[in-house]
Amino acid sequence: MLMTPPGTNHRRSERMRSFMAARILYNKGMMKVDCTIRNTSDGGAKLEVSGSVTLPEHFELHIPQRNVTRKVRLAWRQGDFCGVSFLDAAPSGAEAPPDMSDETEEQLRARIRELEGMVTKLNARIQELTSG
Repeated sequence: MLMTPPGTNHRRSERMRSFMAARILYNKGMMKVDCTIRNTSDGGAKLEVSGSVTLPEHFELHIPQRNVTRKVRLAWRQGDFCGVSFLDAAPSGAEAPPDMSDETEEQLRARIRELEGMVTKLNARIQELTSG
């Protein structure tokens, strides 16, 4: 395994800061280790995982928030942090949040009012069912 110091920047694309829960999977999914993704780029990610955990050179990184699992290679490790390189292509749409740029602020405010009305009705129905 190549142990490139974490301060060295070999990225071909810009990093984006993150704070997402993820899970490291290896040994055919039998081993599972929780971790936190601290930043991502098109080519890889920086993970926070206990330094006491031994990681293999290759594993899968499951990201529940994006409903995606990526094949990765451990690039470096220092203390509670490590860097991984993605070995597979990003699933389409998995790396970007939904695009809402077509909706105007007024349309979004109207949708919020609609949802608030639904919440009010649901709360009233809950009260009706639990108080009777």
